Amino acid sequence: MKKKEARFENQIQEATHHKLTEYLDELFEKPYLDPGNQHFYIQYGTTVLEISNEPYGPEESVVTIMSYCVQGVEVEESLLRGLLALNHSIPFGAFSLVGSDIFFSHSLFGRTVTRSNLITAIAAIATVADDYDDEIVAKWGGQTALERIRETGGLHERASRSRSS
Repeated sequence: MKKKEARFENQIQEATHHKLTEYLDELFEKPYLDPGNQHFYIQYGTTVLEISNEPYGPEESVVTIMSYCVQGVEVEESLLRGLLALNHSIPFGAFSLVGSDIFFSHSLFGRTVTRSNLITAIAAIATVADDYDDEIVAKWGGQTALERIRETGGLHERASRSRSS
């Protein structure tokens, strides 16, 4: 992974960042660390995950594992009701809608992150997103994250195109 001097608001956030770097390097072939926001990006099956580590008070951090589920969906009342019903029935994590993009995410306290609970959370988030993305696209349109990456070339490709422009 690319190394850049990161700024941390507390010791737990810094220690958690180092643990995430170590664990993701061990668990995934090509994890990407965005130097701009210090978020990690990985592909797990057909899902793209963003893993952030944000301060939470003076002595904690929160690691959020977020899946880019569907992008460019048709926002309708039936979709909103469907996502709320899924949030009620799924035992962990939650769907969210930002603009016309649907995400699925779950958070862990940084102090408690271990290799085991990180990979378990990653697998669970990716599985739920993968289980529902095609169903959402079929009913409300849009593209799955993997379709979007194939169309746009992904984060690395877009970044290199913008640097060379």
